[in-house]
Amino acid sequence: MVAGIAVDPDTGPYSGGLIGDVFAQLRTSPPRQTPFALVDDDRAVGFIVAREGAALPDWAEAGCMTLNNLRIDTRLQGRGYGKAAIRLAAQWIARERPLVAQVMSSVNVANLAAFNFNLACGLTPTGRIVEGRLGPQRIMIAPIERLCGGQAGSTSTSSL
Repeated sequence: MVAGIAVDPDTGPYSGGLIGDVFAQLRTSPPRQTPFALVDDDRAVGFIVAREGAALPDWAEAGCMTLNNLRIDTRLQGRGYGKAAIRLAAQWIARERPLVAQVMSSVNVANLAAFNFNLACGLTPTGRIVEGRLGPQRIMIAPIERLCGGQAGSTSTSSL
């Protein structure tokens, strides 16, 4: 469903590499990873993965879930789909995992656009930096209710 999402070759590695590699990793890693497709008008425009339990990265705090591998088709970026993906994933977490109080994410320090995007979505830096697959990563966090609220500029989507 998401194989046709266009990815900028310069930024694709920051969101997990090739789409096939992301899904191969999902198949071979611990359970408790939930991939979501962001769909608008019957067209997949992006995806995001929520992780919990055994699938959490080492840097994640207890009782949280992490949002990972966010991708929005490069031909559709800047239209609110990324913010909608974060909001809809947070709403799913709040509904399906009511004990989860916080959501975390990591952003490569070299990826300033992703850092600013996460800030705009409501995540804040924890001040922690950890070594990641492509170098240092800033750890970010937000209370689930902050991410569930309406995001200015979001685009309505038919499903996540």
